Amino acid sequence: MLYEWEASEFSQNTGWSIWIWLVLLAAAGWAVWAKQWIGLGTLVMVAVVVFLSKNMRPRTFHHQITDAGVMVGDKLYSYDKLKAFWVVLDGEARSLNLLPDRKWGLLLTLQLGDANVDKVREALLKFLPEEGSRGEDTVDKVGRIFRL
Repeated sequence: MLYEWEASEFSQNTGWSIWIWLVLLAAAGWAVWAKQWIGLGTLVMVAVVVFLSKNMRPRTFHHQITDAGVMVGDKLYSYDKLKAFWVVLDGEARSLNLLPDRKWGLLLTLQLGDANVDKVREALLKFLPEEGSRGEDTVDKVGRIFRL
């Protein structure tokens, strides 16, 4: 094992919640006034998703960088299936992004928590190239902004 840390799978903050509920309520009022029933149904589904996502508690994962790959909990992501990595340090966003080798593979984003970024980089540079010019993934940025 070259380096290890623990971090939650996402940060949780409810500061924006009142605003999303006000926007959803206003949009629902407009949908009823305009008799847009399909739109109202869509807003109800969005409200259910927001409610469920806000009540989720983040799990804590134990991350390890080893000679064989990156361990996330009990799952190993071997280096031969990864193409590159980059670290995002943007305000409160501290994450490690691992790019899969497959064309349609999903980006793996690990929260860094209190991990030493220099040690994470040093350990990964032995096995993967760093794409320092890349930033935070758009999906992750939206999720972080809205705390989804």
